[in-house]
Amino acid sequence: MKYNVLPMYHPAAALRVPHLWATLIDDWQHRAEKVDSDFQVTSTPSFSRGQNLPKLFAIDTENDKAGQIGSWSIAYRNAEGKLCAEPFMNANPNFNVPDDCMVVAQNWKWDRRVLENNNMPVPNNVVDTMIAAYCLGLGRQDPKDGNKDGGKMVGGLGLKYLARRHLGMQMNNWQEVVDKNLDMVEYNCKDSIATYLLWEKWVDILPKHFWTIDMPLLNVLMKMEDRGVLVDSNFLVKYAESLDERLATLDLKGINPYSPDQVAEYVYGTLGYTPTRFTDTKKPSTDAEALGDMEDPVVKAILEYREVYMEKKKGVSGYAHTDHEGRIHTEFKQTRTATGRLSSANPNLQNVSKGEMRKLFIAKPRHKLVVMDWKKIEYGVLAVVSHDTAMMKAFRADTIYQDTADSLGLDYDGGKVAALLMQYEGSAWKLSLEFGISIDEASRMLYSYYKKYPGIQEYHRQMKEIAHAEKQVTNIFGRVRRLDGMFTEDKKTIRDAEKQAINTPIQGAAGEIVKLAMIALDKHNAPMLLQVHDEIMFEVPEKEAVDYAHWLGEYVPTITEIEGERFYVDVGIGNNWSEAKDKENKIELFARIKKEKK
Repeated sequence: MKYNVLPMYHPAAALRVPHLWATLIDDWQHRAEKVDSDFQVTSTPSFSRGQNLPKLFAIDTENDKAGQIGSWSIAYRNAEGKLCAEPFMNANPNFNVPDDCMVVAQNWKWDRRVLENNNMPVPNNVVDTMIAAYCLGLGRQDPKDGNKDGGKMVGGLGLKYLARRHLGMQMNNWQEVVDKNLDMVEYNCKDSIATYLLWEKWVDILPKHFWTIDMPLLNVLMKMEDRGVLVDSNFLVKYAESLDERLATLDLKGINPYSPDQVAEYVYGTLGYTPTRFTDTKKPSTDAEALGDMEDPVVKAILEYREVYMEKKKGVSGYAHTDHEGRIHTEFKQTRTATGRLSSANPNLQNVSKGEMRKLFIAKPRHKLVVMDWKKIEYGVLAVVSHDTAMMKAFRADTIYQDTADSLGLDYDGGKVAALLMQYEGSAWKLSLEFGISIDEASRMLYSYYKKYPGIQEYHRQMKEIAHAEKQVTNIFGRVRRLDGMFTEDKKTIRDAEKQAINTPIQGAAGEIVKLAMIALDKHNAPMLLQVHDEIMFEVPEKEAVDYAHWLGEYVPTITEIEGERFYVDVGIGNNWSEAKDKENKIELFARIKKEKK
């Protein structure tokens, strides 16, 4: 008799770590299978003629620290359907691939840059198995692993893991090749074979957004990475000095601001505060939320020290590495977030503070930065998916914060805070903490909000119901997120998963709208530099900046409509990012467009 042996976490482990239930069930749903990966080494016709090339083949490249290509290979099936691999060494300028050939790569960014750096032609019709795996929900890349082949990745998107899990191929990673002096050509051929087989397995089950959003976006992001953004080195030096001066002036009374025990002893011992928040280990919390309302000067100094130090560590140090033009080149990640939003690394520009730090990013001489920002896009998506007429009316009029304030008896700033809290289902407890009111008053505020926006309450209810029933949610563009927390019986974990069910379709859909705009703008050769949250930054010749800003404001809302609703943008112009965000530098578009629409 034949038996399938499935390596899995022991169920007892999941009793101690509730999130492991999701891993157990995922192991069962995506049971490893053995795919025939036997191949023969062969040769192909000259790339220069482009004759008799397979219409589908995978490619994998290896390069040294200097970026010079070494071993590389292609994998394909011959006329008899047998797997073949053709190894090559060193650069080949005759690598011309006809447009009717589809090329498969694992992490195409890497292979494309290897080809470019070695003056080899770049194929046009390319698909990426790493992005395919991401779109199928088969894991997320470990951010701590920078290896090209993902040899260290466990449960992520690395080729070695994917091949082992979905093909039954046990492969060596790069370090093993180096340490054991293994055959480089064989190693490389196996990589291209695995990439080819993964594509064969997944091509017929890929979601629509892989073809319409994820793959078209890849080349857009690479262009933005290559452009980079200019930084003001003089500002960086002065800003670092000012941060050091601020740190030196803070009186911490000998307390290490990063020692939870020392901070807790001072706050809950010396000052006598009663803890209201606790860590996972049941100790009193000393995070910003727990300490934020305390009036003690030392506590304020501790919070400020943490904030300033983090600004120096992430903000200043991360922007010191520039090219010969003074530009930094961040790496945009499209396979990192659970919602489908983009992220960035090296440096992480999602963490740029909205204050002084934005002055660092500047336009080159005789140019301006044009910054486009969607107007309350997540509220617009929420209004559409919830079919709440009051929210939709407020979104169209751009009065969500004021309308919320009026309905709850708050000022404008209070309305903004309440709207943000309630967008993803706030609670009486959170409203009580935020506004310093009793639970009864907060409950009345909650009632008034849902009376104003009944469709929002129904949306929150429906999404929690879907979370419990389906253990996953899908945004309106078809992107699915599995809710691991719903596989547990831990109440806190379930509540967190319910929140994910509510916010993922909103954040995810907003992210797709931004990405679709980037794809469309790229077709107009838009000089995009950065994408951060709901903003896109452009570098435009000074004489064209105003006209370009008007064009963006009028064109971008037409790119993607959902149930007939458009999502409008603010556009600003400045010599640096901060200037472009100032109200006085915004181009007046929204009011005029609304008037014309009527």
